[in-house]
Amino acid sequence: MVSKNVKLLGIVSLINDMSSEIIFPLLPFFLLSLNAPPAVIGLAGGIFEGFSGVVKVISGYISDLIGKRKPIVFLGYALSQLSKLGMALSANFETALTFMLLERGGKGLRTAPRDALIAESSEKRGKAFGYHRAMDSLGAVFGAIFAFLLFYCWKDVRKVILTAAIVGLLSLIPILMLKDKSSKKKPKLSMRIKRYVLFSVIFGSANLSYMFFLMKIGVKSGLSFNALLSALIMYAVFNVVYSALSYPAGSLSDRIGKRAVASAGYLFMALSCALAVFVPVLSLVTLGVFMALTDAVQRSFAAEIAESYGFGLGAFQLSFGVSSLFANTLYGFIWGINPNFTFFTVAVLAVVSSVAFLVV
Repeated sequence: MVSKNVKLLGIVSLINDMSSEIIFPLLPFFLLSLNAPPAVIGLAGGIFEGFSGVVKVISGYISDLIGKRKPIVFLGYALSQLSKLGMALSANFETALTFMLLERGGKGLRTAPRDALIAESSEKRGKAFGYHRAMDSLGAVFGAIFAFLLFYCWKDVRKVILTAAIVGLLSLIPILMLKDKSSKKKPKLSMRIKRYVLFSVIFGSANLSYMFFLMKIGVKSGLSFNALLSALIMYAVFNVVYSALSYPAGSLSDRIGKRAVASAGYLFMALSCALAVFVPVLSLVTLGVFMALTDAVQRSFAAEIAESYGFGLGAFQLSFGVSSLFANTLYGFIWGINPNFTFFTVAVLAVVSSVAFLVV
């Protein structure tokens, strides 16, 4: 069984991600409606995958130093919810990107202290992180379904985003019932976590944003209303797969080792890229498997080898996130030349990552 803190954080993530995942699958199309070029879509994908990593290491360091996780977690979630309201009211893509940065800043602020609290509240960390990611992605499943239904009924992206932002405010309530488990400690990094942080540059570069897969489905179908609905349906399928497999993947990593599970996960990213080129509608299924095998497992591995949880997890997330940010921005430019080149590039990096995880 998982602890009360992990259960509460799971509820928080379920509500937050239900809100977020109503918004996220519509964002590339929302930005296109605001006349954003492909390079900006790539930047947006990079922001969502990586910008928060810049903040994570700072918040993780501070939470170790002061011995408190809960206040930083609350502040991070609150900033994200208010930023979603700003996105909904944006009149141009520049303003929307600004609020996306703030929303990701909120994510960065909360993530390392939250993950440290999960690690401190658990003995079997693979299972605990797997449970949390399962709840997180279950919220994403509900969010994707609501996104489909709301967009189908209203046909108004901005109205859907505004509704989602209001729902997100409910995620702040369970945080008030959390109990801090940490004590003050000097933040430091072991040699093993430093090595992991270095390798995470490769892993982050192979972490292609879901936005590219959605755009591939939409572009192939002519960006029509039905194309957007198809993309939303497949995004829901992606999250169903991700949610269903996260907890078993975390439990499996406790038994056979986290490196083996994550290594297998990156092979599914390579497969997803191949499918995106030839059968785009299926690519999000295998992308869900990739996320289930890598997301929680990479976090729990970092916690396993870290001496101070907040700083160690933050350092990993910084390296992974910043490399993902720059890589996805570059993939946006490559997309402008030929979308398939983007998927070929990431497929190669995913295979390299699979091998690298076995030796990290």
